[in-house]
Amino acid sequence: MKQGIEGETGMLKEPKKANRRHVELAQKILEAANERAMTEGERLAEQAIANICNVSRTPVRKAFQVLAERGILLRDADGSYRFAIDPVKAVRLDDSSDATPEDDVRAAILRDLAAARISDTQTVASLQRRYGVTRLAVQNSLMKLSEENLAERGAGQQWLLKQFTVNADSGAKSYEFRLAMEPLALTMPDFKRDTTAILSLRQSMLALRAMDETNFDRRLFQRTDMDFHILIAKCCGNPFVAEALISHHTRRFALPTNVHPGTFRLMQSNTEHIQILEQIERGQMTLAADLMRVHIQLSQAVRPRLAGRGVPPSLKMTTR
Repeated sequence: MKQGIEGETGMLKEPKKANRRHVELAQKILEAANERAMTEGERLAEQAIANICNVSRTPVRKAFQVLAERGILLRDADGSYRFAIDPVKAVRLDDSSDATPEDDVRAAILRDLAAARISDTQTVASLQRRYGVTRLAVQNSLMKLSEENLAERGAGQQWLLKQFTVNADSGAKSYEFRLAMEPLALTMPDFKRDTTAILSLRQSMLALRAMDETNFDRRLFQRTDMDFHILIAKCCGNPFVAEALISHHTRRFALPTNVHPGTFRLMQSNTEHIQILEQIERGQMTLAADLMRVHIQLSQAVRPRLAGRGVPPSLKMTTR
């Protein structure tokens, strides 16, 4: 884990970090700004943002500070804030490399599960002993894994870890599932376009298309990639299909990977997303489904055969 300041008990004290709730609110503010097509230099009104996010002005101020610390907002002499960059180009705040103790424990659990060093049934106490961290850190990491559909509560004090999501076959099985379900979602009879969300996505995708290989923003691509696939699931009109796809994509994007497609393939993938969106807007759903099938197959084709052997070495955490 990251080095901190050692206290009297021998445990490492982490440096103070932004409150998780303020970071989450800051992300919501960015999403609201993108939906309203806000641009670089545009000012944010505290009360308007508070109304949009259904919170008081105090947490909004804290969220503004989080955005300012990341260089997304600028604070003027009168105390007001404006965008320092185009909000569509801002990375997701939960993509920050400033990992918390919970992030470290979560990564260690996934790595050890993939390598079969731990069983898929665990308790908070057993994980606490293994990683030598606080009970709260383990509980928070398990809650995060649960939100990502990578773990669930079992009987009594047990937690059930979903080993099939990280084993060697998980990548291939994921593509099989997507090839069966995503084109189907696009041809559901009750599919309903979300024009506001499509407009926001299109802005991000066009910003990416304007970039070349030297300045292509991989994090912005990751954000639009997830939003694109989740949007199709939400719009399909069948709650069972939507639930299955959202659950799968939430898990898929939460998992670390040792597969890193080249920039050219990501640029290609972004173009494919735009083409699918265009057919959805035209109501050509069969063609959109065909393009989705090709998109998934192309992505699968560039995946190395030996991918999916578990969590990459960069996420290592020392066990005790």
